[in-house]
Amino acid sequence: MAEGHIYSVQLMGIVFSLIIIVSVFFMVRAHMIREKYSLVWFLIGVFTLVMSVFTDLMEEFSDLIGVYYAPSAFFAILIACAYLLLLNMSVSISGLKMHNKALTQELGLTKLKLEELEKKLNNEVEL
Repeated sequence: MAEGHIYSVQLMGIVFSLIIIVSVFFMVRAHMIREKYSLVWFLIGVFTLVMSVFTDLMEEFSDLIGVYYAPSAFFAILIACAYLLLLNMSVSISGLKMHNKALTQELGLTKLKLEELEKKLNNEVEL
């Protein structure tokens, strides 16, 4: 029974990783996600697939880092990847916010110059 349970968890990991890989592939094709962000998701999907297929590799890796229960090491790595993704998105959002602020300021200055030019033109037409 224990082997059947491990097999179902392994199968669930394989299905989950394939869903990630295929979903990201179609999102890239539909231009819903940029390639630089999709690469991270592909790596997570491939990592999950490799660890799900080769459970001995997961056992060896967990022994290497000193974790006695291999799935705990696996989930700890996935959580670390999620934190890295969040950090990456935070950096991207911060950059976009600064860029948006600069564009807004530039647009305001452009509107001001346009209004000044329109006033000059109206004054010249009236004369």
